[in-house]
Amino acid sequence: MKLGLFGYGVIGRGVYTLVGELDKSYNSCITKVFDLPIKKDLLGDKLVTDINDIINDDEIEAVVEVLGGHDLPYEVITRCLKKGKSVVTANKEVVSKHLEEFINLAHENNASFCFEASAGGGIPVIRPLIDNIKVNDVNDIYGILNGTTNYILTKMDEEGLSFDDALAQAKINGFAEANPTADLEGLDIVRKINILSSLAFRGNINNDDIYHYGITGINKEILENIKKLGYSLKYVASSKRDGNNCVIRVEPTMVKPTHPFASIKNEFNAVLFTGSTNGDLLFYGKGAGSIPTATAIVSDLVSILENRAYIGYKNERELVVNQNKETNYTYYIVDENNNGVFKENVKDEELLNSKFYARVL
Repeated sequence: MKLGLFGYGVIGRGVYTLVGELDKSYNSCITKVFDLPIKKDLLGDKLVTDINDIINDDEIEAVVEVLGGHDLPYEVITRCLKKGKSVVTANKEVVSKHLEEFINLAHENNASFCFEASAGGGIPVIRPLIDNIKVNDVNDIYGILNGTTNYILTKMDEEGLSFDDALAQAKINGFAEANPTADLEGLDIVRKINILSSLAFRGNINNDDIYHYGITGINKEILENIKKLGYSLKYVASSKRDGNNCVIRVEPTMVKPTHPFASIKNEFNAVLFTGSTNGDLLFYGKGAGSIPTATAIVSDLVSILENRAYIGYKNERELVVNQNKETNYTYYIVDENNNGVFKENVKDEELLNSKFYARVL
C-alpha cells in the first residue's frame, strides 16, 4: 500500500522512520510527504509542497496527518476521506471538534478513520474503549492525559525544582512545546477528555463546555504543604455521566498514596475507566515524545493494512455538560499566603478567585 504523510516535524519523522521499519510482508511505503520547501534536503523527491499532490494521487490509499492546528488539517482529512483514502491522525484539536463528521465520511466512502494517538499519546486506549462499550456502560473516566504537566509536577515534587525550572527541563527533554500554554492551562487535556467522553457516552461534546483550571499557580511551598497532608498533586481530567448530564473537569487534583495515579510520574500518562460489568480498567504508558506518539499512529496504520480498522460511533444522545456550577466534590483551597483549607460544595467562582486550588480524590 502506498501512503502519504502530511507533516514532517518531530512526530512526522517518527512515523516515517517506523513505517520504514515495518515487516516487508505489509508491502507499504510512504511515497509522498507534504511539508515546506526547506525539507527538500531531508526528503528529496518525496517532498511535495501542495496538498493536492497527495490528495489527488489515486495510488495513495491511506494518509497520516500530523500537521497541527485546525484549518489545514480539517481540509486534508475531509478531502482525503471523500476520495476514499483512509486517514490516521494525532490531531486532538480537529478530532475533538469533528469526530462524528470524520467517522461518517469514512463510512460513506469505504475508508477508515483512526485517531488512537489523539487522546493518550502512546497509550493504546481508543480501541479498547470502543470494544469495551459494546458490553459495558462506561460512565466514569479519570485521566492523567498530558505528559508535559505530569513531568513538571514530578520534578517539582521529587527534585524540589521551581515551576519555571521544571518547565525549562521539560522543554530541554522534548516534553514541552516552545509555547506550552495549551498544556499548562489544560486546553490539550480538554480535547483529549472530550474525545474519550464522546466515545464512552455516545454523544457530542463541545470543548468550550468543559471546565478547566491550569497549574501555573503552583509553587514549591504549596506543593510541600500538600505533601505534608499525605497527598500527591496530579493534573487530572475527570468525566462522569448521569443520564444525559455530564460533569467534565480538568483541574489539579490531590491523590492519596494508595490511588493508582500516585505512581504515575514524569511523562507517563494513565486513563482509568469504570465499567458497569468489569469495574475499573487502567491504561498506562508514555504520553509525550516523538516515538511513543508515532508508535500509536503506525499501530493505526497496521490495523488498516490488516483490514481491522473499522471504528463504529453513533451519536445517540444530547449531552448536557457542566450545567451545575456548584460541585459536591471536596477541594483544597489556597489563599494568598499559601495557606490551604478543605471545603465541600464549592462554587466555581470561589475556586477561580483563589490563589490555587486542587480537587481531592
